[in-house]
Amino acid sequence: MRNNEKNYSGDLLDISRGFSVLKVSDKNYYFKHFLFTEILQLDEEQKTDVANSIKSGIHTEDQLIKEAKKAGSWSDSEEEKIKSLEWMIKKSTTALAKIQDPTQRKVFNSQIENQRKEVQDLSFKRKRIISYSAESLSEIKKVKKMVCQCVYLDKQFSENLEEVSDTDITEALFKRYAELSSKENVLGASFFGGFFDIYAAQYRDPLKLFNVNFNTITIFQKNLLILSNALFNKMKNVRIPEEISNDPLKILEYEEKEEGEAKVTHGIDDLKLKMKARGGSLKAEDFLT
Repeated sequence: MRNNEKNYSGDLLDISRGFSVLKVSDKNYYFKHFLFTEILQLDEEQKTDVANSIKSGIHTEDQLIKEAKKAGSWSDSEEEKIKSLEWMIKKSTTALAKIQDPTQRKVFNSQIENQRKEVQDLSFKRKRIISYSAESLSEIKKVKKMVCQCVYLDKQFSENLEEVSDTDITEALFKRYAELSSKENVLGASFFGGFFDIYAAQYRDPLKLFNVNFNTITIFQKNLLILSNALFNKMKNVRIPEEISNDPLKILEYEEKEEGEAKVTHGIDDLKLKMKARGGSLKAEDFLT
């Protein structure tokens, strides 16, 4: 991650001021960021929508998955495969960071990418099965509510959208929502955007940085404070390797090696031997003691 790869200062500006400008068809719309309490309210309404859908006879995700298993279009092994692969990817990524040889890194990284592709394919297949569940339908209703509540036609937030008719606006909204929800982007906004230095001086009472309280803080401001605090504590209490000292995401995910860890089979030397013995691939059990 490098400072010049993304507009981290722009992300920080949006988070700090509480809104983003959405450009759709050469026209500006204004995305007023949700307060944390507003998201709690939307979540409560979504639970009510799920309950009402179930009462009307719409199946839940679990019911649709059970029916798919009976019909042979989904299986327990596929369900477990997703969990196993996700776990392996996490462990493999940690191991990859410690491998120095370029050829071995290339082989190991290729294997991780293949695993990610397999997870993506399985997840997409599962998502199609549950696409008409009570939970999925409630999510659609939630999206419509979110657009109508937070997208405005003017910077003063005096005129919002009365109905959701333009899919381009919805796409632009959730693209920006995803960007400002991204752990990598939020850490970048803090570390590279200039927020982290100010946070370090004010960490004992961080809410003052935005002049907010529980009822007035936005979801993105909350996430920025939480991740900045986690990064601050990690840098204060853990000896960070120089190789990752300029990457806030790697710093936050770094786990300091403890005594006795050499006995664990996901040590690099053991992984290399196991990968060689298996013809260049690893299985989940290879990471276990």
